[in-house]
Amino acid sequence: MENITLSQVIGWDKELSVIRRIMKVIGHLVCAAIAIFVLWTTGVGKFPAQVQYCVVLTLGLSAIYLIKPGPLMRSKTEWLDVALSLVLLGLTLFSGVYYLFNYEAIAAFREGLPNDTDLICYAAGLIVVVEGARRTEGLVLLVVVLTAIAYLLFGELLPGILYHREFWLDEVLEVAYSYQGIYGIALGAVVDVVYVFVILGAALRLSGAGDFFNFIALRLTSGMRSGPAQCAIIASALFGSVNGSAPANVSATGVLTIPMMKRTGFRASFAGGVEATASCVGQIMPPIMGVGAFIMSEITGIPYSRIMLAAVVPSFLFIFSLVASVALEAARRNLNPASQTSEETRMTRERLSQGVVLLVGFGTLLVMLFSGFAPTFCGLTSALVILVCANLLPATRMTLKHFTSFFVESGRDGLSVMASCAAIGIIIAAVSTTGLGIKINQMIVALGHQDLLLALILSATCSILLGMGLPTAASYLMVVFVAGPAMIKLGVELLQTHLFVFYYAVLSAITPPVALAVFAAAAIAKTSPVRLAGNALRLSIVAFLLPLAWVYHPEINLQNISMATAFPTIGYILCLTLAALSVAAGQIGFFRTSLPIITRCALFIGSGLVLTENWVLILSGAAVNGLILSSNFVRSKRPGLAG
Repeated sequence: MENITLSQVIGWDKELSVIRRIMKVIGHLVCAAIAIFVLWTTGVGKFPAQVQYCVVLTLGLSAIYLIKPGPLMRSKTEWLDVALSLVLLGLTLFSGVYYLFNYEAIAAFREGLPNDTDLICYAAGLIVVVEGARRTEGLVLLVVVLTAIAYLLFGELLPGILYHREFWLDEVLEVAYSYQGIYGIALGAVVDVVYVFVILGAALRLSGAGDFFNFIALRLTSGMRSGPAQCAIIASALFGSVNGSAPANVSATGVLTIPMMKRTGFRASFAGGVEATASCVGQIMPPIMGVGAFIMSEITGIPYSRIMLAAVVPSFLFIFSLVASVALEAARRNLNPASQTSEETRMTRERLSQGVVLLVGFGTLLVMLFSGFAPTFCGLTSALVILVCANLLPATRMTLKHFTSFFVESGRDGLSVMASCAAIGIIIAAVSTTGLGIKINQMIVALGHQDLLLALILSATCSILLGMGLPTAASYLMVVFVAGPAMIKLGVELLQTHLFVFYYAVLSAITPPVALAVFAAAAIAKTSPVRLAGNALRLSIVAFLLPLAWVYHPEINLQNISMATAFPTIGYILCLTLAALSVAAGQIGFFRTSLPIITRCALFIGSGLVLTENWVLILSGAAVNGLILSSNFVRSKRPGLAG
């Protein structure tokens, strides 16, 4: 006898599908409302921070519960899942509306002395934020947030550095649902900065200007035997600069680039490793840097132009090492140049229009940024310029459907980072109010007084471990308040400290065991995530070492360069470039001819010497690298690298 579910008995099967469709439609309308609210308040004037953040968070969580299924989404329990989502939606509206109308009274009269209704609001808000983060980012973030809450509640039972004073439940709820927690700097960065650039990304994508990235990559790499891999690097770097999420970038560009690389002859695990690594490049590459630079500017007060300038040399070295690695791998495997159809590389009227829109939009963004306008206003203006320009040209003119999609996707694309940053606020509150952050800072400082390198390695490890499974913006914001003050106390400059944490937050996307970008690439490449992660780590060795370089040699960030320091700075950058090429040759095991293991080790040692502070060691390392590569070039009988 066929099993009959309760939903079938009461006739809910058909009704549920209707309810789901209605919820989805309303959810998309709410997403559009988020985009309209952000655009309006950015252009006309923002409300007080509590109102601004509360409105966006309430709308965002409402959209999540209307659109995204919950933990009970199975055929037999779907009606329970719908009911749960509607209950959570009700809690979201209650907590948001209550806080919106009472935040002034709470701040003036009840801070530290919440009444019963306040506590119910805080508890409801905490529940919906945690579940919203789980629905958008998965179990990893849920575990971390629940650990932070448990630490607040039971930390007085722990020994040593983890011990803190006892917190009552009402204190935990108030700390979590306040400007120290959910409504803190992490959510503020998303509402004030990130969402504007999410909207800019949607404008680029829906106007067709974003497709021009792939076209540029194909044109530039046509005829090269490493062409598909180079195409992946260029396209992913350009797209990722706007996208701001390595896993999302892999999903968007990898479906095109990974099969192309496999067809050319690259192994599936190597092709996936290239795509996963390249998807990290865009987030550290000016001008947009996956909006990381704008968040950094917002919380440090450092002008955006300085941050962008500081990222130029490191991003060039990372891209150069990746480009060199795939070219050497193609030469080692003696691959044939990829054949591309004329349609793929032909400049059509539509592509010309897309290029014009892209050039005008990015040109507006850069001119305004360097003219000193606020980054959010620059992003808003650039998005409007892109939309206007696209609709002036027939080939890129948008329909009503495109405009509808623009508003819906602008709101929807930011839901993940919005929910995760709200949840990250709880972790930041736990670290700050318990004193754990100060203790970790003291530990790093104590270690740094003995050996700065060990302190930097500990800070990098914190950035990678705490950033696993999180969007880059969220992991950067969480870690910089833990490890950042200690690095500054050890003498590292403010800008170098924030870039240090940000780089490792980016690289956490390809660092096992979580490595979300790796799993996304493995699904497309149809290969083992373990092998793919190994290749991604090999290809990004230079990126893992670069932050150490600018701590010991801050001149590579191009700050305060004078005539007296220009030549040493140029000389050191050239030594680093040679080291990046040497590391690429060493990890591939090829430079014009195969390299024996002893030679590869010598290249790694020479490159390591370039990272030191002593100019004698730096020049010795550069000499070793130059001698090995030049002698291999002279002895080789192979023709020059084609790709």
